[in-house]
Amino acid sequence: MIVVLVIVLVISLGWRFSGYLDRAAAGVMTGEVLFALMAFRLPGFLEIIIPISFFLALMLTYGRLHVDHEMIVLQACGMSPTRIVFITLMISAIVMLLTSLVALWVKPMGERQVQVLLQEQKNLTEFDTLVPGRFQSLSSGRRVTYTEEINDKGELTEIFINEYLDPAVPSARASATVIATSGRTEVDIEGRRFLVLNNGQRYEGKPGDPGYQIIEYEEYGQLVEKDSSIFLDERNSAIPSLDLFERSDPAGLSELHWRLSVVLMIPVIGLLAIPLSRVNPRQGRFTRLVPAMILCFLYVIALSAGKSGIEREDFPAEYGLWWIHGVFLLITFVIWHLEKITKIVRY
Repeated sequence: MIVVLVIVLVISLGWRFSGYLDRAAAGVMTGEVLFALMAFRLPGFLEIIIPISFFLALMLTYGRLHVDHEMIVLQACGMSPTRIVFITLMISAIVMLLTSLVALWVKPMGERQVQVLLQEQKNLTEFDTLVPGRFQSLSSGRRVTYTEEINDKGELTEIFINEYLDPAVPSARASATVIATSGRTEVDIEGRRFLVLNNGQRYEGKPGDPGYQIIEYEEYGQLVEKDSSIFLDERNSAIPSLDLFERSDPAGLSELHWRLSVVLMIPVIGLLAIPLSRVNPRQGRFTRLVPAMILCFLYVIALSAGKSGIEREDFPAEYGLWWIHGVFLLITFVIWHLEKITKIVRY
């Protein structure tokens, strides 16, 4: 199970990390917070990856036992199907304990830390997120900024700033281009931050127009805006689990039912894996793996859709997600007794 968990986790983290990396490269956030964000978001991946990895591990293990005829040997030695179910449920209990720890405690704590980090990034100015040697689009594409180097004191060298003066979107619009050999940020008595540039030029207007201006300066100050491209998502996933039990709103109840459901689905998929892993030795242990994984993903998708339904008030929150577990328990029962049901229907 651990090997399967690591493989699935690496794939998921790689996909998420690429998104954060793009945002850091675009100057939306600083590169220093990338690994911290990934670490705090890790429990959010684990709460669903652990059950899926557990199911996949059971399918591979039991499938191997059937293919190598070891399951027949075990049954010949007195290992009854009831005993196999008992062992599976014991393992499921351990996985449930781990998943409940992640879903009910670690994940909300991590999400709260993510909110703190994102708030810190939101309080940064545009020039705090500059990456030396790269042209960056800031202020929702209204400004393009470049600096050759940023030293330990936060001083910039070889600065280029191009800003569109007209917020409309016609193809030809007035712009202001500022070039400077060096710059630094200063704070005035009102707490506003300015970028103070030294020894440069400012070009303003539409190229070719008679009113096009070229200004040379020794010192030039420009107001620095806070980066508004980071939008904080006040997630219910950051709320402690004990607080969710006191909530009565649909959003809070949907999050509570989701956290409980990712734990309760583990024994269900454990029981489901036993009959699905029964294969003919000539067919190979991977014969039923794909349909089994599709069924497992349908379980997860159904829970996710049910969570969204509670949040949108499509059905009463009192129903929760218990009925989804009931449906898949029924499916498990049918698969377990499929041969008997087929004989009854046939005759």
